[in-house]
Amino acid sequence: MRHFIIITLLFFWFGPGRAQGKEPMSLESCLQTGLENNKGLDAAQASAQGSRAAADQSATALLPSLKLSAGYSRLSDVPPFEMTIPGFPAPRTITIAEPVLDNSNIKLTLQQPLFTGGRVTGSLKINRKNYQADSSDYLAQRCQAALNIKILYWRLYQAQQVKELAEENLRILGNHLNDVGNLLGQGLATENDRLKVKLQMSNARLMLIDAENNRRAIGIHLNSFIGRPLDKQIDPTSIPDTSEVAVLSPPELIQIALAERQDIAGQKYRRDATAAGRMAAKSGWYPQVFAVGNYTYARPNPRIFPARDQFDATWDAGVMLSMDLWNWQAAKHQVRQAGSLLRQAEDRLVLLEDAVRVEVNLAVLDVQQAGEKTAVSRSGLDQAQENYRNVKNLFLEGMATNSDLLDAEGLLLQAKVGHAGALVECQIAKDKLKNALGEY
Repeated sequence: MRHFIIITLLFFWFGPGRAQGKEPMSLESCLQTGLENNKGLDAAQASAQGSRAAADQSATALLPSLKLSAGYSRLSDVPPFEMTIPGFPAPRTITIAEPVLDNSNIKLTLQQPLFTGGRVTGSLKINRKNYQADSSDYLAQRCQAALNIKILYWRLYQAQQVKELAEENLRILGNHLNDVGNLLGQGLATENDRLKVKLQMSNARLMLIDAENNRRAIGIHLNSFIGRPLDKQIDPTSIPDTSEVAVLSPPELIQIALAERQDIAGQKYRRDATAAGRMAAKSGWYPQVFAVGNYTYARPNPRIFPARDQFDATWDAGVMLSMDLWNWQAAKHQVRQAGSLLRQAEDRLVLLEDAVRVEVNLAVLDVQQAGEKTAVSRSGLDQAQENYRNVKNLFLEGMATNSDLLDAEGLLLQAKVGHAGALVECQIAKDKLKNALGEY
């Protein structure tokens, strides 16, 4: 009865109900899901949209603006405006205007900048370049996010392969144990031989537990990155690309990277924005000229004398000039500050380009090294398989010891795990090279 209960619990734990959480996913579906749900990318896109709005706002400064103002005020009572005229036989007082105590006015002002010394155009260029820089940053973060998803996906694939190899190794050891039991019954093996196989099976079970835990841990990280529930299990269906890559020479790849990398493009846009900021700072040395027109509808209208208690319309048009004659060289200091920021932006661009050159060279080396390791591991796997077959046959014929077969099984497992890891490392190296070139 106790054994029946244990078997039932194991069935519900590892059976179909437990496997329902697994969902087959290709690399493409993981990329699509991850890029759609990535909050960092959403924030970068929102930043680019905000920069676009700032650029559109700056463009309005080049266009005429129309403002409306209106007001009402109640004045205290004052005597009327009177004038006394000398006369005979007595002076005569004449009332020129009665006081208007209720004042109302409506005013429209139309203003168009004619010359701002580069302040408006400089501000517009700054915001446009910032928008382009933020858009490039978004694309660069998208490339990096795609690379992170690929690495996690291939790590999960590798962990799944190790788990399956551990299960296969446990089955092989089970068959080995049966063979030893048969030989023990024939007097061709000892109890110590069977204990050695059981010990190896215990180690294999520990390896299987570690492999399953590692697979689940990587799956949690991948689920978190692509915005899926953490308890969902992913069954990777894509396999590494085993085809060889025709790698160009590093100088050619560096030229491609410098032309295609979005982070470099973003830094160039920021350098241009800083240069535009210096131009805008120089506008403090020049006058600001505007064309201004006003339309006033007021009661009373101050331009009509004497004042009368009625609405009257008047207009005026002209040119307005303003200039700082002395501000303790504030404009000069602003230009110096903008020049320092420009120099910093240029230095950052040079540093980034140098870092890209190093990254491309290292990526090329990693691809070459990974390809060599894959070939060596493939050869080692073939040798391990052939060695296992030979030792297995010799063991069954009584010409090889139990320890020889255990060693052959261990070497075969090691070769299989090493080859699976080499394939994954080669695929990751290829993906990193693409990312270094600005692709994803």
